[in-house]
Parts: sequence; C-alpha cells; structure tokens
Amino acid sequence: MPQILSGDEISSFIKQVEDANSSDEQIQPAGYDVTLSKVYAHSKTKYTLGIRKTENSKLEELAPDKEGYFDLDSGVYLVVLNEITTIPNDAIGLLLPRSTLLRNGIDVRTALFDPGYSGQPSVMLVCHRPLRIERFSRIGQLVILKSDKEFSKQYKGRYQGEGAAGNNGS
Repeated sequence: MPQILSGDEISSFIKQVEDANSSDEQIQPAGYDVTLSKVYAHSKTKYTLGIRKTENSKLEELAPDKEGYFDLDSGVYLVVLNEITTIPNDAIGLLLPRSTLLRNGIDVRTALFDPGYSGQPSVMLVCHRPLRIERFSRIGQLVILKSDKEFSKQYKGRYQGEGAAGNNGS
C-alpha cells in the first residue's frame, strides 16, 4: 500500500545548495518546505510549443535588493529552489504552495517529480498581485508518495541534474 513520507523522512532526500540558515522549521509533519533561491522573468517574445523537442523561453535573472528582497509585479516567474531534491526510485514527488501564499494571491506551480529525478528544481511562481519576497523564503511543501514497489522506469529526461549540478535542462 502506498504511503506518504514524513517531513523527517523527506529531509534525507534534500540537500541545501546555499546555507540559508535553514532550520527544523522546513520539516513538516507530512512534507518538507522548500525555499526560493533565484528568480527569473520570462522574455516577452511568443513561446512556441511543438511536437518534438521544444526550447525553453529566454530568461532574465532578477537581482534582489540590498536587503535580500525581490520586488515582483503581477505576472509569472521561474523560481529556482535552494534545495537539491532526489526522488527515490519507488516514489513520486508533489510540490504544493504554502497556504500563506495562496491566502495572499500567490501560487506555486510545478509538474510531477518522477521516480529517480534528482536536481535543483525550477518552479513557476504566479503572482496575481505585486509581491515583495525575501530570498530563501519558504514557498512550497514537497510531499513524497512512496509505492510498495519500484517503478519500472526512472526519470532520465532533460532536467535530470538541473541547477547546481550544472545542467540547465537545455
């Protein structure tokens, strides 16, 4: 029977990229809080999605102010997390937004973390209103659902090892 891993169990699959004074506050009863490291704005050019391999949008890295905050207008941003995440071969990962963000008109969106994925994930931050957010703020909660058997296929896609490992997914 599938099970949901505890935050303590999930923490063994997480490594901080930068020491951000992470604490036990990131460990939740049924998940692990992930934090914002970098923010990118999408180019204003039209994006084309094709049947075959598609290139990602051009991105512009945004710099935090001298106090470590990003001032974001309403819109969609690509956010790189400060955690390298490894999903066990017998599990999947889901990332949900923290309720504080949702209560304030901000959302975090991502795709499924497949079995065997490992990397520094990038997620979508949707601001339905202007947002001032401090670098290393907790923005989402990673939940890992473990199967009672290993999946026959492991993730080997273009985003394997993304982020700190030097692979940008292109």
